[in-house]
Amino acid sequence: MSSSATPSQPVDDLVRIFNTALVSSRVESQKSFSEEVFALMDSPAFRSILHAIRQMSKAEGISEAHAAEKIITTFRKLDRLWDSYLLNEGVSKVRGK
Repeated sequence: MSSSATPSQPVDDLVRIFNTALVSSRVESQKSFSEEVFALMDSPAFRSILHAIRQMSKAEGISEAHAAEKIITTFRKLDRLWDSYLLNEGVSKVRGK
């Protein structure tokens, strides 16, 4: 069976093929993922985050674990908000508004 879609192939199969290719092309090997995590954890930026956690813990009188949670929650919320904002801006431009 050929991997390319033929005119007689159902649209549902073509949709499945497309979605599988879309998702599988984004997947990286576990080794690359692990290497990237360890490289990030050894970076000056990550050490700065750890420093900020310790500093916030002392300044707020809270545990380092609680400070870490608050900082991470703030980063994630900002990231989600920016993602939504940029998506909405893109949709608006596509619609011509």
